[in-house]
Amino acid sequence: MIKSIWLVNKYAMPPQYESRLRTIKFAHYLQEMGYKVTIFGSSVMHNTDIDLIDDGSKYIKRQYGDLSFVHIKSCQYKKTAGVHRVWSDIQFHYRLVKLAQKFEKPDLVVATTFPLISNPLLKYCHRHGIKYITEVLDWWPDDFVDFGLVSAKNPIMKYLFKVAQNNYVKSDATVFSIKGCYKYFEDKRWDTFHGGPVDLSKVYYINNGVDLADFNKWKDENKIDDDDLKSDTKKVIYLGSVRLANNVGQFVKAAEQLKERKDVQFLIYGDGDDREPLIMYCEDHHLTNVKFKAKWIEPKYVPFVLSQSYLNILNYTAHFGKYGISSSKMFQYMAAGKPIVCNVDIMYSDILEHQIGICHDMKDEQEYADAIRSILDMPQDEYEAMCMRAQAAARDYDYPFLTKQMVEVIEKL
Repeated sequence: MIKSIWLVNKYAMPPQYESRLRTIKFAHYLQEMGYKVTIFGSSVMHNTDIDLIDDGSKYIKRQYGDLSFVHIKSCQYKKTAGVHRVWSDIQFHYRLVKLAQKFEKPDLVVATTFPLISNPLLKYCHRHGIKYITEVLDWWPDDFVDFGLVSAKNPIMKYLFKVAQNNYVKSDATVFSIKGCYKYFEDKRWDTFHGGPVDLSKVYYINNGVDLADFNKWKDENKIDDDDLKSDTKKVIYLGSVRLANNVGQFVKAAEQLKERKDVQFLIYGDGDDREPLIMYCEDHHLTNVKFKAKWIEPKYVPFVLSQSYLNILNYTAHFGKYGISSSKMFQYMAAGKPIVCNVDIMYSDILEHQIGICHDMKDEQEYADAIRSILDMPQDEYEAMCMRAQAAARDYDYPFLTKQMVEVIEKL
């Protein structure tokens, strides 16, 4: 019987830094259900300059409330993404395997990350009779191809696809946070029905979510004194990375189409390579209705910020959601009880399923602006009904509920 679990996620961070809650929430609720859980993450806090190890230590143990962490020393990569980030991933996982004997042997490893070129942790688990679950939260290495960075026929990509496929085959189970995972395997013809090696009976879908108890508590207890949030305008909020994959420029240009409206303010929270160029664009085009706010806000303040919105934005490049999405902020948007507008067509869209907003490919900024306007000008009773549906939808993604789904997977091993 499985009692002891390692949750291995290089990007897992302590609660004060963590915005992607999946790993720490699973740890919390798995412990409430009687499991002993240890989280293994990097010493480097993702997208920051913070390194929790400032001496020669190869790892440190830390306790954050009921969360037991082991931070493995890894190299910095924030300002040198690319090769350095790949090296950081390799370094973390190989060091973990090298140090593994220093920690109590688990019954199960749930690994959310592994280096692209190999998987030493999976090999370690096989050697020591440890069950292994692969967690997949995004489409690496497919994103390289989907964003047009490299051809699928590239020999390196063919190798990376083979590594990923091998990982699915040799894992005791694979849990995807993206609902279209089964179609993904079918499209690639990797499943056994199409002659491939992947047994879909060992593949499961459990999306990301939100902890509603924390969200509602933090909304009331952690407020920000901000004139923009306190204003009487209808606030349209984007929260997240400001990078190529997020296509925030299209959102800014949609806001430009609405610049004559004095009752609307567009607020952008987040950081990334596109932030400064977009700030300059707003200055050059005199867009006073768009404001770039904090590059990063502590997770406990997010519920209050979102509760002050009138409408929240999901923004991506085209084809991003072809198998669905598992964006953590989408579930926070739901919990805030506000409608959502998304600029791309998402398969298995919760926005459309629950009728909580608009979600389709926006061919240009004018169409995007029209979609936003349709929510802003919606009759009040229709708007309030949509808000209530959003809050109701969030209950399907409450972390206690999602953890029970994970336990059902564990009990089948």
